[in-house]
Amino acid sequence: MADKEIKGVIVPILTPLKSDESVDVPSLRRLVNYLIDNGVHGIWVSGTTGEFANLSDKERLVSMDAVVDEVNGRAPIIGNVSGASTQHSINMALEVQEMGMDGIAVTPPYYYPSAQDEILDHYRHIRARVGTPLWVYNIPQTVKTAVAPGVVAALANEGAVVGVKDSSGAGELLAELNVLCEQGDISLLRFLGTAFRITTASAVGVQGVIPGIANLIPAAASAGWEAGEAGDAEGVRKSNATIIASQKIARLAQGGGANAASFAGMKSALKHMGIIDDDTVSRPLRPFTAEEKAGIPPILEELGLM
Repeated sequence: MADKEIKGVIVPILTPLKSDESVDVPSLRRLVNYLIDNGVHGIWVSGTTGEFANLSDKERLVSMDAVVDEVNGRAPIIGNVSGASTQHSINMALEVQEMGMDGIAVTPPYYYPSAQDEILDHYRHIRARVGTPLWVYNIPQTVKTAVAPGVVAALANEGAVVGVKDSSGAGELLAELNVLCEQGDISLLRFLGTAFRITTASAVGVQGVIPGIANLIPAAASAGWEAGEAGDAEGVRKSNATIIASQKIARLAQGGGANAASFAGMKSALKHMGIIDDDTVSRPLRPFTAEEKAGIPPILEELGLM
């Protein structure tokens, strides 16, 4: 990791799937190139947007291996190796250790809620077994447990973790973590899982963002980050307009949950654009209907993606 600067827009890449829910590797490779060719600063693979929790370990490994191979050193890669227990996460981490990724990310264990002392042990035990730089993936809405700012700071201070992706949406917790890092002179890469802070993320004390919508609008996302860093108000305004317009695709869904609407909408749009071959999502996530897909072309026209 030392030779790569990790900042800016890291895309939590979708996992294109065949109709049997196996990874569509050629489509995944095309998606990687679409993202990198449009200026993104890194890739987060096998994350929530990549439907990791619905896929077998075998398919997750296929997706990570394909992304690493296709990126070929052009951008940093963080691989999510989260499992329902500490040992499950370690098993996956050991499988990917030789792939050459720049980091691995791990949530707290899911299914059983964890106390903060258990979370500390979870990350310390993984770090003791695995050499790849470790990130905290804080997404309590899917794993039941938030990683407290003091726990993240303690882990960073002792060198157990190098980064955090905060998808909690809890701004005060991030502010507390920022203060703890400042007071303790703690080095920690801080990223937000957000779309609407792409252009302003550094103003809240983080080094970048990990927004799912960047799968569809990578050029606008990366340009928006860069405009925000440069103080380019017109560039920020333009990118934010594109980010807002891109949300219309998920709102086409007339059923299913919010995750399904997001993933299925982006996959259907990317299929329409010729980047991926199939818009399958993993069950029980709900795919777009033909009627819903009919609303995609006008939005792509508006986004300038046709």
